[in-house]
Amino acid sequence: MHKIPFLLAALGVGGTVALQPILNAEVARRLGSPVVAAFLSIMVSFLLCSLYVVFNRPTIQWAVIGAMPWYLWIGGSIGFLFVIGTLWIAPALGAATLFGAVIAGQMIMATVIDWTGLAGYQGHSFDPMRIVAILLVLAGVLIFQRSA
Repeated sequence: MHKIPFLLAALGVGGTVALQPILNAEVARRLGSPVVAAFLSIMVSFLLCSLYVVFNRPTIQWAVIGAMPWYLWIGGSIGFLFVIGTLWIAPALGAATLFGAVIAGQMIMATVIDWTGLAGYQGHSFDPMRIVAILLVLAGVLIFQRSA
């Protein structure tokens, strides 16, 4: 299976995600509240997801949902943290520095997840090239920050 289409899709998603703090910040400016802007953003996400469920009718296993361990609910909190966090951080750092830092954080956490096999992921070795990749992204963040 070729990974190129998936890499291109990931680039597209990443480009789209970079727009979110800019749009949400403008909503916050107009409404006078970052929290209300985050609420509105998340409500739009909820509405779109609800429409998808209504029209596609996937099977929802309510008993399984009710039996899930508490820590699995943290995933939804992360979406809120991302929206509200980027709303507050983006104006101070700018889009490029913000997302460079976000990507660096994701790479560090993903490397730990790969290395430990956390959550059932197949473990990957912790090799020097992964450390170099993270250091290069961190260097990029520092360069963006210095030029801002």
